[in-house]
Amino acid sequence: MNDNVQHLVNNERYRLLTIDGETYIMDIESPFWKVVFPFFFWLFPNRIFKVEKRSMADKLKTEKIQAKGGSFFIFVTGISYTSGMLLVPLMDKFNVPISSLINIGLLVFAVILVIILYIIVSHYRKRKLDNVLELDRLPQSKLWIRPNSVGHLANVVFSYLVLLGFSIVIFLGYIQTGNIMILMIASLMLFGLLLTNRKVVREGNLVVKSKVDENKDRII
Repeated sequence: MNDNVQHLVNNERYRLLTIDGETYIMDIESPFWKVVFPFFFWLFPNRIFKVEKRSMADKLKTEKIQAKGGSFFIFVTGISYTSGMLLVPLMDKFNVPISSLINIGLLVFAVILVIILYIIVSHYRKRKLDNVLELDRLPQSKLWIRPNSVGHLANVVFSYLVLLGFSIVIFLGYIQTGNIMILMIASLMLFGLLLTNRKVVREGNLVVKSKVDENKDRII
């Protein structure tokens, strides 16, 4: 089956699917292991939620949905990013003479912080949707999807491997040099790696292998 997928307006966590004339929502940031390994979106079933009210479906497609505290969150994120960019010229002054063991400890700490940041951003996006719709109250189904084309598959694999490779190389560079700025760059690269899953369920046609309606326990 070939069906349609589009972004939820102003919310990258969710995708709106149109399957056989019906509207569904897919959460592409849950479970987290599918974020770390985006290829699993194609290998395992994905939970989708049916939007039964036409008015609600139209609203999700056209209106921007904001969460409380969103402006403050965006402000803090912007300040953090700008501060990081201003520190780049000072890279040579960030060489800290510490042991490799401590460097590894700081590296692990940085990875944990990246994951926590991703979860916080993801939770913020969930709050935005919760303002108008509670997914858990909607009828649920399981959906098996496939890459749109060989080019789509190659794009995701290439992006994932490149970001993963650069992340590993830069993290190793930090262990050898102790340069805190290199650790920051590696952390940013790792955060970009976690965003690769957005390419898996991209806007346009969606190739559906099968869909199981959990409420009726049948294959469509």
